[in-house]
Amino acid sequence: MANRNTLHINKLDDFKKWLLSDGWEILDTKGDYEIIRAIKDKRLLSGYKKLEAKEHISLLDRDMDIVRAYLKARKETKQ
Repeated sequence: MANRNTLHINKLDDFKKWLLSDGWEILDTKGDYEIIRAIKDKRLLSGYKKLEAKEHISLLDRDMDIVRAYLKARKETKQ
């Protein structure tokens, strides 16, 4: 399944920066809908933007632990 409402599209650049700082490598995207592709230790993360979904990135449920870690780190830096 996919999660379509956790990571807002305007956080994409910040999310990419966080991934890089966490040891991920940002790869070229594939296809018209993929907007992020990253790899770390043979684990692939992909995010998509659907035409009708203008505000959020669609991510697989298996990648939600990464997004949650990003959101937690972002929250901690604001405090």
